[in-house]
Amino acid sequence: MRMYRFWGLGIVAVALLAAGSSGVFAQMPPGIVSDQSTPIVISPTQDKFLMMVQPRDLTEIQRDIDMAEQLQISATEAERVAQAQRSAAKSRIDEKKQALSTNKSKLKAAKDAKNEAEILLLQSEEKALERDKKLQEERESLRDAEIDLAKKRMELAALMKQAFDLERQLAIRRGEQAETSVSGPETARAARVVVDMEKATLEMQKKVADKQGEVAGRAKTVVDRQLKTLEAQQHVYSGKESPGRWVDATRRIELSRAGRGRRIFWFA
Repeated sequence: MRMYRFWGLGIVAVALLAAGSSGVFAQMPPGIVSDQSTPIVISPTQDKFLMMVQPRDLTEIQRDIDMAEQLQISATEAERVAQAQRSAAKSRIDEKKQALSTNKSKLKAAKDAKNEAEILLLQSEEKALERDKKLQEERESLRDAEIDLAKKRMELAALMKQAFDLERQLAIRRGEQAETSVSGPETARAARVVVDMEKATLEMQKKVADKQGEVAGRAKTVVDRQLKTLEAQQHVYSGKESPGRWVDATRRIELSRAGRGRRIFWFA
């Protein structure tokens, strides 16, 4: 019986060793060595659970700094493009306004001449010009939203870069502190510097999170403006207004006979 108990305990021990750190040992609280009777707690400078800003490799942090710089460049270019497109939209709006003014003068002359066919043709052209102008106005509003979004993204990229810079400095200070084994006033001051830098890093990360919320709001506005612009484009391409209806065929035939043989389509 004693022999069987001995072999049973041996099997359990082998199973525990086979489990290793991914098994039973991994379930134990961090900083406690499982094979000793007295727990050994890892020092605070190495315990990740006591660090609000988790340690990262300097190479990884530098990669994030480079990424933030690229985001800033990209946002700056996006703003430049949106500015140019907004200027183009404004120019087209001015052209449509001029065309509407010309059309209005022609329409007045046609009414004075009681030229029914010309009146209806000019009224149709007026509606088309109004749709075109509405489209350009929607595009201008879209560009305004894109410019605002680009500016917020530039601000976000700048904050991200600052946050990563602080994190890099914090990582360097932590490394210097870990190399110091002698306790004393200098060590205490170094520890306080690390704590202050960690706080500064967290505060900057909070600013980044706040700015990310602002960017998300501006991105939603851009999508809303895109939907309105798409609707305006559909009205221009389809030649319809919302709501709109075609004049009945009988009336078109009458106008065709009275208006130099031209078939006229317009909105009532």
